Amino acid sequence: MIEVRNIRKSFGELEVLHGVSLTVAEGEIVSIVGASGAGKTTLLQIVGSLMAADEGEVVIDGVSLATLSDDALSEFRNKRIGFIFQSYHLLPEFSAVENVMMPMLIAGEKRKDAETRARELLAMVAMSHRAEHKPSALSGGEQQRVAIARALANKPAVVLADEPTGNLDSETRAEIQRLFFELRERTGQTFVIVTHDGALADGSDRKIIMKDGEII
Repeated sequence: MIEVRNIRKSFGELEVLHGVSLTVAEGEIVSIVGASGAGKTTLLQIVGSLMAADEGEVVIDGVSLATLSDDALSEFRNKRIGFIFQSYHLLPEFSAVENVMMPMLIAGEKRKDAETRARELLAMVAMSHRAEHKPSALSGGEQQRVAIARALANKPAVVLADEPTGNLDSETRAEIQRLFFELRERTGQTFVIVTHDGALADGSDRKIIMKDGEII
């Protein structure tokens, strides 16, 4: 599902990724761990096309990101890559169901169809009863469940998560971890998760350890 080939990235004179290569199979849950500054988030952003590499290639579901125009890349990112962040990034003025609808509306879905799927996804993450609530009325764990539903809105090829349990207490972290595996069983979803959460990393199908810009 994901092929990363010899990725290099520098910021000024500091090279933070030194020819990183890896593959992730369809339906696999892979965690990436390492100390702060190891290059984990930079790698995730390059895989997600949020940042360009200096060298190397990223292929997702058979598509080389480097071959896409800016517009085509934006469309691919919206439809084929789901993102989950530590700080949720829900739009505060919109309800949970409206937040989940947003990627589908951007992709051109009819509002009625988008709302139907959004409610199905909220049910999948056990948030139907909070669908009309705005983020300010939701707990951190509830907001993250909404963010996960939003990440799945356009049936992406992969979901990339950056510290998805970083702001949660231990009990809620365990719930989110179980949810990832439940979603994989239901949808065959592929997850790549950058995390400092040892339990989440150890529970993944595979744990990739990075140090000083390399996979060790």
